[in-house]
Amino acid sequence: MFILFVVSIAHAQVNDIKGASSGNKGRSERGGRASSGAAAYFLIDFAFRTIIPWQMNTLQKRGEAPNVLSLEVFGQAAIQPSTYYIFNPRVRGNWGIFLTDFRMNYMIEDRIGGPADLRTDDWQVLGLNLVNTRTVTARLSTGIMHEAFGDGHIFNESVASISVMSPDQRIGGFGEFRWSRDYSTGSNPRLEASVNVQRKLFDHSALHLFATGGVMFQRYYNEINVWGVQAGLALKLYRLN
Repeated sequence: MFILFVVSIAHAQVNDIKGASSGNKGRSERGGRASSGAAAYFLIDFAFRTIIPWQMNTLQKRGEAPNVLSLEVFGQAAIQPSTYYIFNPRVRGNWGIFLTDFRMNYMIEDRIGGPADLRTDDWQVLGLNLVNTRTVTARLSTGIMHEAFGDGHIFNESVASISVMSPDQRIGGFGEFRWSRDYSTGSNPRLEASVNVQRKLFDHSALHLFATGGVMFQRYYNEINVWGVQAGLALKLYRLN
């Protein structure tokens, strides 16, 4: 279904995305008041009863699940031939059930009159490794998407992803879905889905190098579609026991 959806979409233009961002008006201050004392009590109780035991138990599985304590650096690029190129340098740190993930999404479009480009900075400030085994890792996180163009808008963005690896950690795949939201206007500055396979090229001690390849699709402001074939390298630091 994903592939059929990807091949059916139209071309996008960098200037269209910038124009949609500029036209996304109507922002307003929103917020509500709740019982801060009750909320604080709930968070503290939840942390001591659930989060801390979950974290300690996960860290004890380090020998069983390599991703429990790891650093991952990705250098990926997507291309739609003769149209545009998308570069996604990225770094992700995992510590037990917690993760943080930063990437840059840089798009260049070839067009008459010279290339046009735009960039977003996407930081998943905090996330949870909900499932963390030797063969399967499922993640859910939230953070910000910063448009490094126009008025420099910042939106909330969340990510759901899953990675599957063989028991010997030599071959696997991963899929990811991103969604950002402007709660004042109800628009989605970006929706994104990607699917990749990965194959280990090299390892030495805690260093593991993978080749990746797949497809990605992005939809900006509910109307501007971007897709491409994706490839790159992933450098991962973790111990295999």
